[in-house]
Amino acid sequence: MLKQNMLLCKMYYKEIKINTLNEVEFLDITEKVKESVKESKIKNGHILIQPMHTTVGIFLNENEKGLLKDLIDYLSEKIPQIKGKYLHDEIEKRICPPDEPLNAHSHIKSALYSNPSLSLILFEGKLKLGKYQRIFFTEFDGPCPRKCKSIRKYLISIIGE
Repeated sequence: MLKQNMLLCKMYYKEIKINTLNEVEFLDITEKVKESVKESKIKNGHILIQPMHTTVGIFLNENEKGLLKDLIDYLSEKIPQIKGKYLHDEIEKRICPPDEPLNAHSHIKSALYSNPSLSLILFEGKLKLGKYQRIFFTEFDGPCPRKCKSIRKYLISIIGE
Protein backbone atom coordinates (compact mmCIF):
# COMPACT_ATOMS: atom_id res chain seq x y z
CA MET A 1 0.00 0.00 0.00
CA LEU A 2 1.29 3.44 -0.92
CA LYS A 3 1.74 5.79 2.02
CA GLN A 4 1.05 9.44 1.22
CA ASN A 5 2.72 12.40 2.82
CA MET A 6 0.20 15.14 3.44
CA LEU A 7 2.04 18.42 3.04
CA LEU A 8 0.49 21.81 3.29
CA CYS A 9 1.69 23.86 0.37
CA LYS A 10 2.14 27.58 0.57
CA MET A 11 2.17 29.89 -2.40
CA TYR A 12 4.08 33.14 -2.90
CA TYR A 13 3.66 35.54 -5.80
CA LYS A 14 5.40 38.79 -6.67
CA GLU A 15 5.54 41.08 -9.70
CA ILE A 16 8.84 42.91 -10.14
CA LYS A 17 9.44 45.88 -12.41
CA ILE A 18 12.82 46.33 -14.03
CA ASN A 19 14.16 49.24 -16.06
CA THR A 20 16.18 48.36 -19.16
CA LEU A 21 18.50 50.80 -20.89
CA ASN A 22 20.09 49.00 -23.85
CA GLU A 23 18.81 47.33 -27.00
CA VAL A 24 20.24 43.98 -25.90
CA GLU A 25 20.93 43.62 -22.22
CA PHE A 26 21.43 40.80 -19.73
CA LEU A 27 20.41 41.85 -16.23
CA ASP A 28 21.47 39.61 -13.36
CA ILE A 29 18.36 39.23 -11.17
CA THR A 30 19.70 36.43 -8.95
CA GLU A 31 19.79 38.54 -5.77
CA LYS A 32 16.22 39.82 -6.36
CA VAL A 33 15.04 36.23 -6.73
CA LYS A 34 16.87 35.23 -3.53
CA GLU A 35 15.17 38.14 -1.71
CA SER A 36 11.82 36.76 -2.83
CA VAL A 37 12.78 33.32 -1.50
CA LYS A 38 13.44 34.88 1.93
CA GLU A 39 10.21 36.89 1.82
CA SER A 40 8.21 33.78 0.96
CA LYS A 41 9.36 31.86 4.05
CA ILE A 42 9.02 28.72 1.93
CA LYS A 43 11.84 26.26 2.63
CA ASN A 44 11.29 23.48 0.09
CA GLY A 45 9.54 23.68 -3.24
CA HIS A 46 9.73 25.13 -6.70
CA ILE A 47 10.20 28.63 -7.97
CA LEU A 48 9.04 29.87 -11.34
CA ILE A 49 10.29 33.10 -12.92
CA GLN A 50 8.30 34.38 -15.88
CA PRO A 51 8.91 37.54 -17.93
CA MET A 52 5.79 39.35 -19.12
CA HIS A 53 6.86 40.48 -22.59
CA THR A 54 7.46 38.84 -25.98
CA THR A 55 10.81 40.50 -26.69
CA VAL A 56 12.47 39.54 -23.42
CA GLY A 57 13.39 36.25 -21.83
CA ILE A 58 15.12 34.56 -18.96
CA PHE A 59 18.04 32.16 -18.74
CA LEU A 60 20.82 30.76 -16.55
CA ASN A 61 24.48 31.37 -17.24
CA GLU A 62 27.69 32.74 -15.82
CA ASN A 63 27.91 36.47 -15.08
CA GLU A 64 31.25 37.07 -16.77
CA LYS A 65 31.72 40.33 -18.69
CA GLY A 66 33.47 38.78 -21.70
CA LEU A 67 30.90 36.01 -22.05
CA LEU A 68 27.99 38.47 -21.93
CA LYS A 69 29.65 40.63 -24.60
CA ASP A 70 30.23 37.49 -26.70
CA LEU A 71 26.53 36.65 -26.41
CA ILE A 72 25.47 40.15 -27.47
CA ASP A 73 27.86 40.09 -30.45
CA TYR A 74 26.69 36.61 -31.48
CA LEU A 75 23.02 37.59 -31.35
CA SER A 76 23.63 40.79 -33.33
CA GLU A 77 25.46 38.80 -36.01
CA LYS A 78 22.97 35.92 -36.25
CA ILE A 79 19.78 37.99 -36.09
CA PRO A 80 20.58 41.52 -37.23
CA GLN A 81 18.14 44.40 -37.34
CA ILE A 82 17.83 44.98 -41.08
CA LYS A 83 15.03 47.09 -42.48
CA GLY A 84 12.97 45.13 -45.01
CA LYS A 85 14.25 41.70 -43.88
CA TYR A 86 11.32 40.61 -41.67
CA LEU A 87 7.58 40.40 -42.42
CA HIS A 88 6.75 41.42 -38.84
CA ASP A 89 8.39 44.80 -39.51
CA GLU A 90 5.98 45.62 -42.34
CA ILE A 91 4.01 47.89 -40.00
CA GLU A 92 1.83 49.33 -42.75
CA LYS A 93 0.42 45.83 -43.44
CA ARG A 94 -0.46 45.18 -39.79
CA ILE A 95 -3.01 46.60 -37.39
CA CYS A 96 -0.79 48.21 -34.78
CA PRO A 97 -0.01 51.58 -33.22
CA PRO A 98 1.75 54.09 -35.51
CA ASP A 99 4.75 54.21 -33.18
CA GLU A 100 5.27 50.44 -33.32
CA PRO A 101 9.01 49.71 -33.42
CA LEU A 102 10.64 47.52 -36.06
CA ASN A 103 11.45 44.70 -33.69
CA ALA A 104 11.07 41.36 -35.47
CA HIS A 105 14.73 40.65 -34.70
CA SER A 106 13.96 41.08 -30.99
CA HIS A 107 11.09 38.59 -31.07
CA ILE A 108 13.28 36.04 -32.88
CA LYS A 109 16.15 36.46 -30.40
CA SER A 110 13.74 35.98 -27.51
CA ALA A 111 12.16 32.89 -29.07
CA LEU A 112 15.44 31.19 -29.98
CA TYR A 113 17.94 32.32 -27.35
CA SER A 114 16.08 32.53 -24.05
CA ASN A 115 13.24 30.91 -22.15
CA PRO A 116 9.66 32.08 -21.66
CA SER A 117 10.01 31.00 -18.02
CA LEU A 118 12.50 29.34 -15.72
CA SER A 119 11.72 26.73 -13.08
CA LEU A 120 14.18 26.16 -10.24
CA ILE A 121 14.37 24.07 -7.08
CA LEU A 122 14.20 25.51 -3.59
CA PHE A 123 15.67 23.23 -0.88
CA GLU A 124 16.21 23.98 2.80
CA GLY A 125 15.53 27.66 2.17
CA LYS A 126 18.15 27.96 -0.57
CA LEU A 127 17.82 28.37 -4.29
CA LYS A 128 19.63 25.42 -5.89
CA LEU A 129 22.03 26.91 -8.43
CA GLY A 130 25.36 25.63 -9.73
CA LYS A 131 28.57 27.33 -8.61
CA TYR A 132 28.62 29.88 -11.46
CA GLN A 133 24.94 29.93 -12.38
CA ARG A 134 23.18 33.28 -12.27
CA ILE A 135 19.64 34.17 -13.33
CA PHE A 136 19.41 36.68 -16.18
CA PHE A 137 16.51 38.78 -17.38
CA THR A 138 17.22 39.35 -21.07
CA GLU A 139 16.16 42.44 -22.98
CA PHE A 140 16.16 42.24 -26.78
CA ASP A 141 14.09 45.33 -27.64
CA GLY A 142 15.15 48.22 -25.45
CA PRO A 143 15.03 51.05 -24.88
CA CYS A 144 11.78 51.76 -26.64
CA PRO A 145 10.67 55.25 -27.58
CA ARG A 146 7.39 54.54 -25.84
CA LYS A 147 7.71 55.47 -22.15
CA CYS A 148 6.06 52.33 -20.84
CA LYS A 149 8.32 49.90 -22.70
CA SER A 150 11.53 50.72 -20.85
CA ILE A 151 9.82 49.37 -17.72
CA ARG A 152 9.64 45.60 -17.96
CA LYS A 153 8.02 43.11 -15.60
CA TYR A 154 8.66 39.60 -14.48
CA LEU A 155 6.77 37.37 -12.07
CA ILE A 156 8.06 35.14 -9.33
CA SER A 157 5.91 32.32 -8.05
CA ILE A 158 7.04 29.95 -5.32
CA ILE A 159 5.11 26.86 -4.26
CA GLY A 160 6.18 24.61 -1.44
CA GLU A 161 6.30 24.07 2.30
